[in-house]
Amino acid sequence: MAGTIVEVEIPSEQFALEQTLQRLETVRFDVEQLVASKEDLILPFVWVRTGKRDEIEDAFGDDDTVDDFQLVAEFDDEYLYQLEWSTRIEVLVNILVKQKGTVLAASGKGDKWNLRLLFGDRDAITETNEYCVEKGIDLEVQNIKSLSGHEEGRFGLSQEQRDALQLASDRGYYSVPRETSAEELAGELGISHQALSERLRRAHDALVTNTVVLGHGPTASSTDGTAAD
Repeated sequence: MAGTIVEVEIPSEQFALEQTLQRLETVRFDVEQLVASKEDLILPFVWVRTGKRDEIEDAFGDDDTVDDFQLVAEFDDEYLYQLEWSTRIEVLVNILVKQKGTVLAASGKGDKWNLRLLFGDRDAITETNEYCVEKGIDLEVQNIKSLSGHEEGRFGLSQEQRDALQLASDRGYYSVPRETSAEELAGELGISHQALSERLRRAHDALVTNTVVLGHGPTASSTDGTAAD
């Protein structure tokens, strides 16, 4: 099964460096590398962009989630630190250790973190989602992309599915009574009636799976990690 890249957003208060990000709200923090030395200890290397060193280190020193930090490199107004978190970052432990996922990129600014994650299969995504729901972690999926290069976007929908749903809504296909027919929609899209029916069915299935069944953010909607038309 193809691997899947998932882009997510997490509030800083449920992740790490909440106090630092609030204090330096215009500064961006980019994770260069994460080292999972053991299940309870994940050490990040973090680039801090366009900030003053004394302000950064004062913020780290006052941040409850930082136990220790060390300046590794400095280039003009960019600083690379290795941090030791004082608290167990539950969501990262789950992703890196239990689900064997990879954090491809992570950046924090203001009140949120954006992470780009790589999972080996759909089950790992689903289990991560369920874990976050159970723990009360507001993990919001922004985008999904399989390694085949097919972008599924929000709620696991392909672009063709989104276009079909949008047109159907605009033309009153979901109104009661209906204001247009499937044949008319298919004609506008330049596809057959059967192709439209299958496209809408898959789109409806993706929406139900990723909003009702999972209950918290979208995941891939098909068994092979890609969205069909």
